[in-house]
Amino acid sequence: MTDDFIIIADDHPIFREGIFALVQQLLPLSRVEAADTFASALNIARLSPSPPSMFILDLFFDGVSIASSLRALRDEFRLASIVVITMASDRPLIDAVMAAGINGFINKAASPDEIKGILEAVREGEVVVQSPVQTTTICNPSAPSLSQRQIDVLQLIAKGRTNKEIAIILGISPFTVRIHVSAVFRALGVGTRAGAVSKGIATGLIAAPLGSLGRES
Repeated sequence: MTDDFIIIADDHPIFREGIFALVQQLLPLSRVEAADTFASALNIARLSPSPPSMFILDLFFDGVSIASSLRALRDEFRLASIVVITMASDRPLIDAVMAAGINGFINKAASPDEIKGILEAVREGEVVVQSPVQTTTICNPSAPSLSQRQIDVLQLIAKGRTNKEIAIILGISPFTVRIHVSAVFRALGVGTRAGAVSKGIATGLIAAPLGSLGRES
C-alpha cells in the first residue's frame, strides 16, 4: 500500500501521457490521475476522498499562465508537493513561481531520467529548480523561523535518523516528515541535510550532533 496520490495536469496529450507513464514507472503502487486543464486537476483533488501527495503541473494552459494561482493551490493543499514542468526558463518567472511555495521546477527539455531524479528528490524533501543551464536547490528568503516540530525534525536529522525513523519517533507519517524536511530546507536556505544541520548549529537552533548524518530515506 502507498499514500501516494499524484495528479498530473498538462494540455499537451503526448507530454501528459509521457509524464503519466514515467510516474507509474517510478511509483508503480501510486494512484495517478491526469487532467488536461488546471481546473480539472483542482476538481479531481477536491473530490478525492484522500488529498493528493503531489501535483505535477504545466505552467501554461491554452497560453494562459497559472502562476498567479499557485499560492492559492499551496494554501489549499499544504501537505502536497507541487512540481511545475514547463518550457519556460527565464529567471524572473522561475523566481516568481518558487516564491509561491513550489517544491520543484523542471524544464520540459529535461531527460526522463532527470525528471525522475528530481521527482524523487522532491519526495525526499528537496526543493529543486532545473533549467537547461543548471539544476540547483533553492530557498525562500522570506521563509519564517522554524516551528517546534521542525526543530524536532532537524534535531533528529542531526542525530543521523532517516525519514522513516523520524516518522516512527515522532508518530507521524513518512510523507509528513518529508514536508517538514522541505520546510526546514527552505527556512534555513540550504539544499542538503548536512547543510541544514550546519546552519542549525550555527544559528543555535540545535546542539552539535554526536553522531553522523543519516540517509535521506
